[in-house]
Amino acid sequence: MHRLIIAAGVVLLVALPVIAQQQQATALTLEDALERARQSAPAIVAARMRVEEARGRVLGASLPLSSNPTVELEAGKRRGASSSTDYGVVVAQDVELPARRRARLDAARAAVTQEEQRARESERAVQREVATSYFRAVEARERADTATSGKRIAAEALRIAERRYAAGDVAQLEVNLARMAVVRAESEARMAAAALRGHATQLQVLLGMTEPATIGGSLRDARALAAGDLLARAADRPDIRTLDAEIAEAESEQRFARTLRWPDFGLRASYGKEEGDRVVLGGVGLSLPIFNRGQEATTVANARLARLRMERDALTRTIEAEVRGAIVSYDALRAAAAEYERTVLPLIDENETLALESYDAGQIGLADLLLARREALDARRAFIDQLIETRLAEVELRARAGVWK
Repeated sequence: MHRLIIAAGVVLLVALPVIAQQQQATALTLEDALERARQSAPAIVAARMRVEEARGRVLGASLPLSSNPTVELEAGKRRGASSSTDYGVVVAQDVELPARRRARLDAARAAVTQEEQRARESERAVQREVATSYFRAVEARERADTATSGKRIAAEALRIAERRYAAGDVAQLEVNLARMAVVRAESEARMAAAALRGHATQLQVLLGMTEPATIGGSLRDARALAAGDLLARAADRPDIRTLDAEIAEAESEQRFARTLRWPDFGLRASYGKEEGDRVVLGGVGLSLPIFNRGQEATTVANARLARLRMERDALTRTIEAEVRGAIVSYDALRAAAAEYERTVLPLIDENETLALESYDAGQIGLADLLLARREALDARRAFIDQLIETRLAEVELRARAGVWK
């Protein structure tokens, strides 16, 4: 029996570091959550697959000849003074103009670039959603910590009330009020814990995780961001690069439309037998662009190109204005939260300690203590409100600038 207990103890000592390491590994930081999203978010994975589809179209546009050769067979019996069986074989191949092939190939490559930038845009949108969900989970955890702290203070007040009641200093009513405060504090703590589980589960589903997620990080880690760097990165946002690729595609379509004014041509070779004679012929076929000279394709390409250039200019101006506004908002919120933390939080801790000591000494009543406790909780919650608004403003700023690292 003793050997069994010793063996179990050894196994437990060996397993505890492994278990602790696994629990620590599941604690998510913002960087962990964003990296998981890049690797496994369904929207990002699907967008990357669409890039491969577009590359397949480039393969088709790269073929030297865009159409397959055609073969015609014909045979018949000639009747007359002498009868014979005649037959013929015709092989024809349409040949694409080099300028037209280059235009098609450039358009296909521009389509690949579009899908690559759309994949980046999908990643930007998913990361914004993941970062928002992550900070909401951190907020819920810090609210749960605040509720737990309030519960401890309520329990300490009850202990003091019971001691003073036993000494005959206070009435039973004061003990009952203290117990009610403890019950309310426990209820608030349970509600905060439930909210934390809900946000953590939402983040777990969003990241496709099978194991429960423990939320790490803090709302207080907001840092100053360089405005010049953000504006420079915003100019390389994927939606702008997508429009650049669409403009390149429209320019290729414009060049392709111009080639429709030129004749198409093809090569033709035939071999046949007529009245016993063998006939070999070769030739060239030309189309005459008299009626259809690419009028529709030219008009559409010109109009699309003008629209895309206008959209790009408008988007560039909009992004710059949005990023500048987001920088101002974020800096103001971060400064306000830092000032609150510097001036108000120390007073909250001090007031709670003084209120408990004063109630213990009989200098204030339970109502004053509970009021001080409630004001402290409200002040801490107000600080969390400031912090979450700051972090969400950071998420919005990074999303608008296309920066996540």
